[in-house]
Amino acid sequence: MNKTYKLSALWMMCLILLGCLSFSACDDGDEEDTNQYKGGISLNVFGPSPVARGGVLRFLGSGMDKIQSVSIPGCGEITDIEVISANEIRVTVPQTAEVGYVTLKTPTGEITTKTKITYTEPIGVETITPNPVKPGDVLTIKGEYLNLIKEVIFFEELPVGEADFIAHSRQEIQVKVPMEAKTGDVTLADASSDDSDALRNLIQVEGIVIILPSVEAPLDLTAKKPGDEIVVKGKDLDLVNTVKMPNGEEVEFAYDKSEGGEETITFILPENATDGAVVMIPASGVEVAIANIGMALPEKVVATPADGLRGGDVITLTGVNMELVTTITFPGMEEAVEPASKSATEVKVTMPAAAISGELLLNTASGTSVPVAITTLKPEFMSFANDAVSLGGDVTIQGKNLDLVAKVVYTGGAEVEVIPASATELTVEMPTMGTESGVLTLVMANGESVETGKLTINAPEFCYIPVLPGEETELKGGEIFEIGVANGDKLTGVQINSQNVQYIINGDKLYISIPQAAGKGTKVTLISSNGTIDYSIDFVPATEITTVIWTGVGDVGSWGGMSDLSWGGYDWSTVTAGTDLTIHFVEYETADYWQMRFGNGSWAALPGSGGDISLEAGAKSYTLTLTQEMIDELVNNGGLVMTGCNYIIGKITLTEHISLETAVWKGSLDMAAWSVNHEMKPNTMFVDAGLKAGMTLRLYFDVYDADSKVKLFDGHWGGLFDGAELVPDASGVIAISVDDDLATKLTTLIDWGYSFIVQGTGCTLTKVTIE
Repeated sequence: MNKTYKLSALWMMCLILLGCLSFSACDDGDEEDTNQYKGGISLNVFGPSPVARGGVLRFLGSGMDKIQSVSIPGCGEITDIEVISANEIRVTVPQTAEVGYVTLKTPTGEITTKTKITYTEPIGVETITPNPVKPGDVLTIKGEYLNLIKEVIFFEELPVGEADFIAHSRQEIQVKVPMEAKTGDVTLADASSDDSDALRNLIQVEGIVIILPSVEAPLDLTAKKPGDEIVVKGKDLDLVNTVKMPNGEEVEFAYDKSEGGEETITFILPENATDGAVVMIPASGVEVAIANIGMALPEKVVATPADGLRGGDVITLTGVNMELVTTITFPGMEEAVEPASKSATEVKVTMPAAAISGELLLNTASGTSVPVAITTLKPEFMSFANDAVSLGGDVTIQGKNLDLVAKVVYTGGAEVEVIPASATELTVEMPTMGTESGVLTLVMANGESVETGKLTINAPEFCYIPVLPGEETELKGGEIFEIGVANGDKLTGVQINSQNVQYIINGDKLYISIPQAAGKGTKVTLISSNGTIDYSIDFVPATEITTVIWTGVGDVGSWGGMSDLSWGGYDWSTVTAGTDLTIHFVEYETADYWQMRFGNGSWAALPGSGGDISLEAGAKSYTLTLTQEMIDELVNNGGLVMTGCNYIIGKITLTEHISLETAVWKGSLDMAAWSVNHEMKPNTMFVDAGLKAGMTLRLYFDVYDADSKVKLFDGHWGGLFDGAELVPDASGVIAISVDDDLATKLTTLIDWGYSFIVQGTGCTLTKVTIE
């Protein structure tokens, strides 16, 4: 196999200038049949010259990839052309080649070399022995003019230079076979690949076979176990560098050769050995199979008990090769569990509560698993205490293994979590929504379920709502809620979130005064003389309350005044900070400017109100947010006087903004420099406040360091937000949108810890709220 040598641009130029040394020049193109430039094809140099017959002849120029054939005297047209690039082609010189000019045929004509090609003394190879040959042994090459050879190149470009030849003469070369040598052709070169003159003759001779380590046949390791000692017999095993398992892992081995010449390698099967071929690898990297593994597995496995299982039961698994079991994967679970104990004949394991019926898997270190069928214990329905019950009444189920029930699902979709007190009887509350006549589904903690017989749910005798509002209906807090009811004559009271509210019953219509803060999932309770029923209804809370405190025609003229809200005209002590005071007005069309002042009873501008305010042309209203300082001024100094010029007041309103935030913690805790790990109490704070996804969690801080930062953790020191450092905003607040994951972490309590832990630096925590 000939090696490809790439020449640099500088070397290419040197070759052009010094072609007389290594190359022959082409014709100057005075005559048509010797023109060196044909249709964009240009020949610059060719060589080497002299060249060995059987050697490689190179042509350098441009457009060389378009050459169709090469003609050498004494030979026919050569079309077997090796295209190196657009700038170089190569051909092998036939043994019949004679001295003369070389012609290159192009699509547009012919190019003839200016100088004749000449030949070196013929390098010939007669024998190459031994063949096959073992790496490290001496290879002898005999022939003629071998003294010209500077390098022997083994298959896949593995060169041995002249300096490393063991013997070198005209008729013989002796060279030590490299340990990395592979079976294939051998190439002789009359110049080293490291020489600056890369135009060398490459003479390819017959291939040789490189001896590999071998075995008569790969061993069958079926049923072998980790830890077993494996002995492999073969030939030339001293060449082995590596023994590799089927999974690619290398293992230690020992080589031995007896006095009788028997060769062996010995290794131990590792714990994680898998099925497949074990190979040995010499320095050449060629893999030779020495064994096939069919790893031993647990067999004849019997589970006791195999059915009627519940979480916490101990299962005994007996069989053969049981010591190979590393873990057990139960059906319905992703994570495997460790055996409680194991021996060669027995494995014991405790069944997790989340496991379901199916095949548990006995896992081995080899990556193979053995399945064993198990069946869980199921609740058994026998009867209802009463097959027909009223809506909202309790349902009593009788049967077996009812203590396994974790949740009951009604026909209609309503779900009720239960804590059974008995294995034979289960009392379940009935929601007033999402319940219809039909079967109940008894759901176990592991997710498996069974169905009961049909339950008939009758309309209640107390006041109830037959048809609830659809999801598309928008109900607002602060308004009157109208809904149809049945048995309205039994109604004695209505509560919203456990607080009594006003209502009116008129025939089959109920009108309820809904508090302004009522929101999603508001509990509406209808109290009757013969029963009570609860509903969960979504409202949109009213976060703003606008009250008109004055209407009329108040012409302020040119710095006149509208003083109806001063000196007892309105009780300003009832106003809270943050309330918006809005003046609705009409501007004089004939005026060029308009001004407004919010004054106290003495007409002086309220502190912080902006003094004499310039109004924009076409404006219809102006809003001032009242601070506590402004309210104190109105209370203490005669109320409000509106003055200014060129506008008429028509209405004045107050808009109160209602915060729906619920404070779950208040205090004053200096975070210092990360020195405080505040485990917030009580650990049910978010559960008690009803935190759920979709809410906003806010932390309020007094910031005293510009580089203040905060870190948050769940109750078990799990870093929230990937442990990111949070920075309070300009108001000292960190606001966080609560998703399902965060809601679960802050409301899921185990046997220890708190629901929320805060760290920080440069700030003092004052409040935690949800909204």
